Formats: sequence, C-alpha cells, structure tokens
Amino acid sequence: MFQYFYNKSLRKLVVGFGALFNNIVVEHANPDNVNSPIPIRVPITYAPQEKFIRRLLEPSSITDGTRIETQLPKLSYIISSITPDNSRRRNKLSSIRKQNIVNNVCTPTSGEEILEQVPINVQFSLFIYTRHIDDTLQIFEQIIPYFNPDHIITMSLNDVQSEIKIPITMVGNNMSERFDGDFSNRRINISSITFIAKSYIYGPERTYTNIDANLIDINLDLD
Repeated sequence: MFQYFYNKSLRKLVVGFGALFNNIVVEHANPDNVNSPIPIRVPITYAPQEKFIRRLLEPSSITDGTRIETQLPKLSYIISSITPDNSRRRNKLSSIRKQNIVNNVCTPTSGEEILEQVPINVQFSLFIYTRHIDDTLQIFEQIIPYFNPDHIITMSLNDVQSEIKIPITMVGNNMSERFDGDFSNRRINISSITFIAKSYIYGPERTYTNIDANLIDINLDLD
C-alpha cells in the first residue's frame, strides 16, 4: 500500500513563506547626518524561538550588550502545525492531470497525473527579535498591511500543477520583552506573528495512457 515518494510540497511552501519576509529593512538614526538614516536589512532563518535566544545569550568573547546590539534585529520562523482541511476536500475519484506536449501540441491520451490531493492548513510562527522597540514597530508596519485579510502567493508544488494559489492569513500576534540578569543589562524585544497557509499535500505522481475508443472502432471496421 505504501511506497516512497516526495513531491517536496511542504519544503517549497516553507521556502516560499520565508521569502515573503526576505526584504524587511529597518532604519536607524545616523549621528553624522540626521537626514540620511542608516538602512539595516533584517535577516531571516528557519529556527525555533528557544534555540535562537540561546544562541544570542550564550557566552562570548565580547560583552553581552555589544553582541546583542550587533546581532539584532533578526527574524526566524517555524511550522507550528499541519492539519487537514476537510472543508476544501475534493472528490476522491477525481485526479489532477497534465497532458504531454509533442511538437507544441497537447496529447490528450497520455501525460502525468496525481490521484490524491489533500488540502491542509499549515500554521507558521514568525518571531521578531530586536534591541529597540522602534525596530519592532517598523517591522510590524511592513508586514501587517499586506495581510488584509490575507496574502496570496502562487507556487508550483509539484510537476503536474505549475500555478497553485495559496492564501496566507495572519491570525494573531504577540509582543513581549525579555530581561536576563539585572536591569542594567541589555534587553531583547521578542514578538511573534501567527499565520495560516491554506496549501495542499499530494500523493505520488504517475504516467497515464488513455486509448481513444473511436480509434478502436475504426480499426475493428477495417479488419
């Protein structure tokens, strides 16, 4: 019953979600020129919050305050959950097909198909780490306007379908501060935003071949 296959549907979704926040920039005041702020690109990586904080606070040859100051702001994200969405489930008897192309002409009798398409809701958690609260507010303002109420991305999740529209909805956010040691130490502002992506997981791909019934009748008449 079970066989190995891997369409990389989830992997492509993870990469596509992270790419949405790949160009976030914050600006810091320039002490040499107040009219020319310093832009700082915010890097993003796939990592859980606990691991990221531990990496920031682990001992270093430079002081804690200097290390945090130079490493922040940053973004990280993870998949929080994957659940089937029965409200979008298709008829199990239907399949997704892609016809072969020969000499720039589609051939209706052969191609590739996928028999299983399972709609899923993928929950992502995006974490924001900053030293200054103004950096957090800048990042929030660059994200929230694009999810009103959702943002649709178009992806190729398998070899049969080249364009699949995936709505991504923002469902919640949280802001907090973390202190380690006494109040003279540097602080870390940690915020999180939760998203739901309405995507799909697919079964194995296979080659199909259909024989045209009209051709069979013609061959029988000729015999």
